[in-house]
Amino acid sequence: MALFLSTYVNKIDKKGRVSVPARFRTVLAGKGFDSVVLFPTVNGDAIDGCGMDVMERLLEKIGGFDPLSEDRESYADALMSDAIELTIDGDGRIMIPLDMLENAGIDGQCAFVGRGDSFQIWQPEAFEIRKKEARTRAANKRASSAGGGDD
Repeated sequence: MALFLSTYVNKIDKKGRVSVPARFRTVLAGKGFDSVVLFPTVNGDAIDGCGMDVMERLLEKIGGFDPLSEDRESYADALMSDAIELTIDGDGRIMIPLDMLENAGIDGQCAFVGRGDSFQIWQPEAFEIRKKEARTRAANKRASSAGGGDD
């Protein structure tokens, strides 16, 4: 199974065009896709990206909720209403809507961040801060787990 791995920083032109990393295009092509699906992260600090297969799995999970529940409506509204499918052009680029870039604080450059079956697009410096915070949390969790069993 091919996965979205690593971090790649690419330039974005004034129209919002950016080259999808070759490795990510290979993963998508291996799944039979010539497009990506993008939607804002739940807290709006980045853009989630994936192939249509991941969107279909998300829809299945949403469909598992009670059809009349607020949870189902909330997840459908948060994930599906802002999602957009973008075709990858012959040069390996997509055109990310400018409002989506602006809402995520992305301008000039973006970081494509692999997350296994999906990826995110970040403002590069914001992602570096997030990565440092994540490593600190993981180290703290590891330290508390290691010391917790000896009491």
